Amino acid sequence: MATPGDSGEAPQVNIDETIRRLGAKKGVEAVTVLTKDGCVIRTTATDEIAQVQARLLSRLAHSAAEIVEELDGQDALSFLRIRTKRHEIMVALDHSYLLVV
Repeated sequence: MATPGDSGEAPQVNIDETIRRLGAKKGVEAVTVLTKDGCVIRTTATDEIAQVQARLLSRLAHSAAEIVEELDGQDALSFLRIRTKRHEIMVALDHSYLLVV
């Protein structure tokens, strides 16, 4: 996650701190960082849950981003919120990563 030329320390600390901060919020069950391709980078969930999230949510985010781009070629999807009767899933999209809470 470090950019070329970085020592790797600052970005690593920021990611870990962000995951810790989000995970401490009331009602948050898990925080997962994925690549756009759906590979788990970091998670506070079990491996099984993280793999299911990676497979399904990366596919959903990719499809939703394509829809937004098709509707307006100068727009891009940056956040996806899914509310169900029992849960809420929030997905923040970056150019290379997905953050799932």
